[in-house]
Amino acid sequence: MTKLLEVDQIQVSYGKIAALNAVSLCIEPGEIVAIIGANGAGKTTLINTISGILQPQKGSIKFKDELISGLPAWKIARKRVIQIPEGRKVFPKLTVLENMELGAFPEKDGSKVKSDLENMYNLFPVLRERKNQSAGTLSGGEQQMLAIARGLMAKPELLMFDEPSMGLSPVLVEKVFQIIREINKQGITILLVEQNAKKSLQIAGRAYVLETGSIILSGSADKLLGNDRIKKAYLGEH
Repeated sequence: MTKLLEVDQIQVSYGKIAALNAVSLCIEPGEIVAIIGANGAGKTTLINTISGILQPQKGSIKFKDELISGLPAWKIARKRVIQIPEGRKVFPKLTVLENMELGAFPEKDGSKVKSDLENMYNLFPVLRERKNQSAGTLSGGEQQMLAIARGLMAKPELLMFDEPSMGLSPVLVEKVFQIIREINKQGITILLVEQNAKKSLQIAGRAYVLETGSIILSGSADKLLGNDRIKKAYLGEH
């Protein structure tokens, strides 16, 4: 089977500081793959490099066997590699509806956009109630729902989440992880970058552990959940 995403030995530096050092990973179609690691481990840098926001100094990234490293971010998004960024990054002055319509930028057929919007309202009923409100007036949880809906409007084949539970109440964290599972059941491959290691490993099939820019462990999520080093460092278990 063709791998959906192949990251091969990429290196990314900010000036003289190496943020990613010879990082390799792969994702099969239909998987949920988690990247866990502490703050500053390079998780966001990795997602931004796959998205084309940053360019690797060394190494390569392939999506469906096609080289995408070196392409601008908008071209990568058109290939249906979509990121839901950390901190949600909705357009605060635009309405909920306008934010979602922006997500549909690759779709030229207006009737398809309408039916996709209807699907989003069914998935996130609160967005229907708020569709004419400015996105900046929504609560943190509602903005996260909007960011996910906006990402789904682009019809992703690979959907990358960067810290989706950040700043949310425990009830909303549960809801976000439930939604990620639902999205995956619809056939969308997920790359999940998340500080909540336990929750990530509970929904992922496989995971990679990133420490100071290098992958130090990888394997099935179940195995990593039972790994003593992971328990101690990331799960708060001793």
